[in-house]
Amino acid sequence: MLLARWIRTDSSLYGRLSAAASSLDGVFVVKPVLLLVIWTMTTAGLSAFQGASIPEFYWNTTTNWFSIALFTGVSVLAGSAAIQGNGTNSDKTVLVLLLIGLTLALPAVWMVTSIGGDRNRFFFIGGWISLFYVSWRMYVAHKGKLKPEEWTKMIAFSVLPSVSLFMIGWHLGGGGVLSGLRASAPYVCGFVAVTLFAPLSEKAMTMNHRDFMEKTIPMSGISLLLLSIATVLGYFIGDPVVSTAGAIVVPFYAVALLFPRAEHVIRAFRYPLMILAIFVGVRYPWLLFAMFMNFTFVRWYNYFRFGKVTPTLKVVDD
Repeated sequence: MLLARWIRTDSSLYGRLSAAASSLDGVFVVKPVLLLVIWTMTTAGLSAFQGASIPEFYWNTTTNWFSIALFTGVSVLAGSAAIQGNGTNSDKTVLVLLLIGLTLALPAVWMVTSIGGDRNRFFFIGGWISLFYVSWRMYVAHKGKLKPEEWTKMIAFSVLPSVSLFMIGWHLGGGGVLSGLRASAPYVCGFVAVTLFAPLSEKAMTMNHRDFMEKTIPMSGISLLLLSIATVLGYFIGDPVVSTAGAIVVPFYAVALLFPRAEHVIRAFRYPLMILAIFVGVRYPWLLFAMFMNFTFVRWYNYFRFGKVTPTLKVVDD
């Protein structure tokens, strides 16, 4: 990161900026870095429907303010679900964000479905939003506590939020339930595969990048299988986004399976979301802009608050 080279942690300017960054601590309790997942999966649902409905659907720059309000509302709900803690202030913040999110999302859904002439979609999207909030709260609360050997629980906690996010986008475009669940299958398989690697990646980051990790074969094998299934399903249902992204990501997991070095495990966890977002962003370029802004904002905060450049796609330190 260029700022880390220009503004050293031992400089007086860094001290002033660090004090300013501390004022954002209240904002970061909602874990804004997780919005990268929220936006990508929801947009993937919208992209999949439009891609199946409109031949050669790419680079759509049309602005729909109701859709923006919906995405904002879902993002606020995700922040509410992500807040941890049992204090009174925390509970109050959770409730306030929940109300704000619903106030933004539900009227936006009503307007979108009214314009489209199919108000029944309002209840479907509202139901998926509710399922997302509950399942995302469970996912965030438990994902850091589960051990690699508890992979069945990780699958259970990751399936529902991924399905619900995809279906919100799918219904927003105008798709039906059964066709949406069918279209969501490869994306859900990919989401689960990456989620399974989260504990391994956290462990790998505490090791030297050249060290071999033990007991990774079962997890690597399951993730590789899921991503292979996602790629094949994407090909047969005619979704070039997920099939192409999957074909690029699968080798990362094959390498992690055959050569379980820490660097390969970290790479297999960090790269898939970026690759999927790039392909989805070919259809909706605003996603790339939103991802870049969020990524940069979180990196600046972490650097000036804690002196760490994170999140990052860099695996090996020079």
